[in-house]
This record gives sequence, structure tokens and C-alpha cells, in this order.
Amino acid sequence: MRSQFIHRYFSSILPVALVLVMVWVSGCETKNDKSEGQIDTTVDSVGILTRAIMEDSTQANLFMGRARIYLKNGNIDPALRDLNQAIQLKPDNPYSYQMLSDIYLILDQTDNSIASLKKAIKLNPDLVASYLKLAEVYLITDNPKAANQAADEAIRIDRNHAESYYIKGISLLESGDTANSILNLQISVRLDTINFMSYMQLAAISVAQADTLTAFYLTQALKIQPQEERALFFLGMIYQEQGKFQAAIDKFKLVTEYYPNNKRAFYHLGYIYLAELSDYESAKIEFQKAIELDPYYVEAVYNLGRAFEASKDYKTARSYYKQSLELLPNYPLAVKGLNRLDDNGLGL
Repeated sequence: MRSQFIHRYFSSILPVALVLVMVWVSGCETKNDKSEGQIDTTVDSVGILTRAIMEDSTQANLFMGRARIYLKNGNIDPALRDLNQAIQLKPDNPYSYQMLSDIYLILDQTDNSIASLKKAIKLNPDLVASYLKLAEVYLITDNPKAANQAADEAIRIDRNHAESYYIKGISLLESGDTANSILNLQISVRLDTINFMSYMQLAAISVAQADTLTAFYLTQALKIQPQEERALFFLGMIYQEQGKFQAAIDKFKLVTEYYPNNKRAFYHLGYIYLAELSDYESAKIEFQKAIELDPYYVEAVYNLGRAFEASKDYKTARSYYKQSLELLPNYPLAVKGLNRLDDNGLGL
């Protein structure tokens, strides 16, 4: 049975409502939606657009293009000014209201964000992106029923749009309908085999249900993003749970290679060497690396003591058990470790 340990860590890193893959400032890319005013966002694009605006200040797309660059760079006030000017010049452009919703969301004005998207939909009811953005805001505001309805509208417009099924899957999951959530996420990956976040979300659900598909979903995700930290780490944990220790070591070592500050990967390597392979010297190395990253990592400190005890260096083991108790008074495992040494008169 899959351990609660994996589920707890997977849930902490991959929360359902926050796993949305849209990047608000860039908008949704769909087959049906071709955003107006797409501008090359090179370093001097603002200068180029500024000069163009000085020559002709009646072109809404110029203001919208500059607003997009400002927004991408986190310059909210000038982005909002340019966007308002673009709307003044061309009030019937739904893409302007999509971008306006992005700005309102960044400003935590979710009601205004929703209103802007509804305006975009009124101007053009056939833009998938408007419905998907609306669904996302509803998810953020804890309204999965409305999010599901918006996703359904996007699917009505384009039944082959993978992202729509992904958002619908998330909204159903938030509503507690796990079975239909899985169905929609599976449709999403069938329509788009490089849909990384759908595979990751399916893996998260799979962990929660303790089924056998978690490793498959994570493997598929890694085919898309081979160096993705979460996928590598949790696949390592799955292999560890399954007793595939060399496969687990390989994944955790990749994590530490790509992400050398991931203390938990070092810890899991140490634990496998200690508890499963009886390779105490390798265990010591990995636990020490974890502790170097976090001197307060009490589990790593304690297990480093276990590694020294297993290799019969009882005095050093005792010192690490005591250090564990300094970090976490009455830590049960450390107390047992000291009692075990005391009972046998070891390391005194």
C-alpha cells in the first residue's frame, strides 16, 4: 500500500487549485484565439513602440503591445495606463479586456477580473481563452461550480482543446468529483501528449487513491520535462516504496544533480543506503549533505547517528542522538537510540 508519507509530501508541493498552468500575463494560447497586437518582446521593444506611438498615437495595438511588455516585466502601473488608452481607442477589442483581467488578478481584484472577462465574452463569445481565464479566476475564488461551467463553454467552442479538459478536471476535483476529474484529465493528455501538468495532476490523484498508475504518470511527465524536480523526486519515492532501490537512487541522484539544495533527496538517499542496503558509509555522506543544507533537519541528524551506530562508532552515534534531542526535545527515536546505547554500555 502506498504510504501516507508520499501522499503528504505530494499534496504539499502539488496543491490542486494552485497547480493551474496558465501564465496570466501571457494569455491563453488556443487554436481559435489569435491575440491582436502581438509584439516582439526584445530589450528595445518598449523604445520601438514608444517611438511608434509618438508618430501615431491613434493605434490601439501599439498601446496594447507596450502594455503587454510592461505587464510581462512586472510594471503594472504603466501597463494599466497603456491598456486603458488602448480600450479608449478601440473599446470593442475583447483581447484588451482579457489583459485587463490579468492586471486585476495581479492586483487581487478578483471581482474586477471576472467583470473584465465577462465583458470580453460579451464582445466575442467564441474565444476559448476568455472562458478558461474565467474558470481559473473562479477556481482561485473557490467557486468550482462556476469554473466547471466556464470550462464547459470552452469545450463547446473547441472539443479538441486539451487545456479546457484540464481546467474542467481541476474544477471537478475541487468539487469532489474525482472520477469525472480523472476522465477529463485523461482526455486532456490524449488530446495533447505533451501535457505535463495533466500528467502531474493525474499522478497526484493516483497517490491519493493508492493505485498503481502513479509511476506511469510521473514517467510520462518526465518524458516532457526530463529535469522536473517534483516528478523526479516523487518517482524516486514511489520506487523506494516499491522496493526498487537502485531505480529510486537513480532518481534521487538526478534530483541532487539538478537541484543541489534539495535536502530531502539527500535524506532519502541516505535512508535507502542505511535501512535497505546497509551501506553505512554512503548513508553518512548523504545525511551529512542534508544536514549541511539544513542543520535543523532532525530526522537527518538522528539517522546519521543510526549510521554511525550501525558501523559500531557508538561514541559518534551518541553525539548525534544528543544533537537530535537538542533540536527536538524528547524526540522519541533519539531517546530510544540513547537508551539502547546506555543499556549496552556503548559509547560512554
